[in-house]
Amino acid sequence: MYVKDDYGYKKRVVKRTRRPPLISILCIVLVVLGFWSIISTYLGIYSGFGTLYPAFNALTVVMGFVGISGVWQMEKWGPVSFAIVIALKILVDLIWGYLNPWYLLVLVPVTFFLLLLPKMKNTD
Repeated sequence: MYVKDDYGYKKRVVKRTRRPPLISILCIVLVVLGFWSIISTYLGIYSGFGTLYPAFNALTVVMGFVGISGVWQMEKWGPVSFAIVIALKILVDLIWGYLNPWYLLVLVPVTFFLLLLPKMKNTD
């Protein structure tokens, strides 16, 4: 949106969307869990899963960080990209047979983020 200043020049005004506190808490928790997942890759927790799975896990966590940053900034692409990354990770875990039932709890914040999608702003 543009408005004119005192001299007649157009000035861009950015409308800010307030971030609910629950989104802040969920984003922080998801980032901490993502870092723990990357750290546990180097601790050898995924050593029995082969050589490709730890790399794939770290890659999906990094892509998830991108989606979480979009959610943190209240951009519409954030929840969508985060949901796509989580769906991809669950699908690959099912195919390889490494699905941890506790990982399905990540679907709760994904659903919450997608429910708040209409309140988020479009990227220009």
